[in-house]
Amino acid sequence: MYDCIIVGAGPAGGTAAYHLAKRGRSVLILEKDSLPRYKPCGGGVSPQVAEWFDFDFSPAISLKANTLRFTWKMGDPVESKLDDIEPIWMVRRDVFDHFLVQQAQKQGAELRDSTEVSGIEFKVDHWQVNTASGPVAGRYLIAADGAKGPNGQMVRL
Repeated sequence: MYDCIIVGAGPAGGTAAYHLAKRGRSVLILEKDSLPRYKPCGGGVSPQVAEWFDFDFSPAISLKANTLRFTWKMGDPVESKLDDIEPIWMVRRDVFDHFLVQQAQKQGAELRDSTEVSGIEFKVDHWQVNTASGPVAGRYLIAADGAKGPNGQMVRL
């Protein structure tokens, strides 16, 4: 029985796993893909996230951008220089997400990648998460599989 099962190894799942494991909780991260996994979305991260962690993000940062360019349908460009704040971190999600999970693992979190969730049920006093390799149980559950992820819909109370 885990204290918490986290479904999804993106930034939300990795962050939750890191902080829970750091506080001595037993944590299992389930990720349907094999890590590191390619993620075509979002590469801009606010440097303010560093305030929530006690490790250096440098290995996961591709570059720092202090100029942003906005367009409307690729025309009418507007550039903005970030002179008063630290530059935005540009990251590759496969590297960034895996880096966060590795930090959680260093704190004791367990990762099972290539493990797709097939069902989620609440059983009196714990959550049962079903996978192809068998069910796992946890006192708490975090569905961190994204806004359009299927796991929130699987939850049955």
